[in-house]
Amino acid sequence: MVKKKKSVKSRILLAGFFVTSIAILPTTILFFFGMLPSVVARFVDRSKQKTQTLTISFMNFAAVFPFWFQLIQREHKLDESLQILLNPMNIIIMFSGALMGYLIDWALSGIIATMMVQKGHARLKQIRKIQQELINRWGEEVSGEIPLDPFGFPITKEKNEQNP
Repeated sequence: MVKKKKSVKSRILLAGFFVTSIAILPTTILFFFGMLPSVVARFVDRSKQKTQTLTISFMNFAAVFPFWFQLIQREHKLDESLQILLNPMNIIIMFSGALMGYLIDWALSGIIATMMVQKGHARLKQIRKIQQELINRWGEEVSGEIPLDPFGFPITKEKNEQNP
């Protein structure tokens, strides 16, 4: 019963979306073709969080938005939308926004990866310093590098000579 309600709700939502898309057809066409790089990014991005898709989509939207505003200011008609889309410079600008999103994602991923590696090296250096302080305080036995017998006691030269 619950599944049927969800199905009916999703169908109503889909029908509403379809009717709205037809009602504002010039905007729908402009955004459909202008945001194509975002659609491609959605299918290419295999990460769980889809951060690359978000970055590309937001920058792509920022590049398409001025042309949508231009469409609204002139006349919200289909031929105006097609005129905007048929200008190659406009398409280049729209797709360049997606390219900028990709470059931002690429650069930030590299910067963050470098920062994480540096943080890891600093932590490793700190751990080794603490280990050396413990060895100085408690002796070589706490280093974990001395061989142990099955009962956990350090193996000394005397024990090795007794058990050939």
